[in-house]
Amino acid sequence: MDYGKTILLTIIVFAVGVLILPNTVSLFAGQHYWYNLSGSGNDVPCVKCHADVYEELKLGVHRNLRCEDCHRANKSITYASVSGSYTNYTPGKEAHAATCVACMLCHQINASYASKKPGPYAGGFNITLFGISSPYNYSNATFNGLYEAHNSLVAHAIAKAKNSSLLLDSTEACLACHANIEVRMNFNVSTGMNIVAKDVVLGYNPATGFNESQVNVTGITITGFRSVTEVKS
Repeated sequence: MDYGKTILLTIIVFAVGVLILPNTVSLFAGQHYWYNLSGSGNDVPCVKCHADVYEELKLGVHRNLRCEDCHRANKSITYASVSGSYTNYTPGKEAHAATCVACMLCHQINASYASKKPGPYAGGFNITLFGISSPYNYSNATFNGLYEAHNSLVAHAIAKAKNSSLLLDSTEACLACHANIEVRMNFNVSTGMNIVAKDVVLGYNPATGFNESQVNVTGITITGFRSVTEVKS
């Protein structure tokens, strides 16, 4: 038997154990403790399981908010809660601890769904131009969004979210610009088009003294596409 190799292997296993075991213990120890919820506010340490989300939160504009300010803010949902004593409790109905949240819950124009004070308006989008509907208010008479360049981005995010329960409504579009995450977008850029136009003569205009005419475009045909991929990090 090669005692040298055995001793070396023992040292390696011991060294690996010193590095890994503390992390394993810290991961599992205390995961089945019960928390006293009889006080005011939320006593459950959300950060214990969502440390990565917490770190990103502290780097953004929402750094002064608590987890429950967003994930328990929907007035249409009854969350489980305890107030003052264990006999004074409310069982969760539509949700128990927390819900996925749409950015527009708090940031829509004329916000009415959020239980806390709404944030700055993210209005000025017109999703109706793309035949998309949403329970949130993206525009009103003043902020109509008719000329907004990102209408299609918001509208397509809403359409995609209708088949998902993770990122609700336009949240994917919001995160694409307002969060420190990588976004990969594919565009089809037209490389040419045919325009069919007909010159229509309106006749003599006594106000100007000229025979006036206008160009009537009867059709536009795209002749080719070029695929473009853009990555935002």
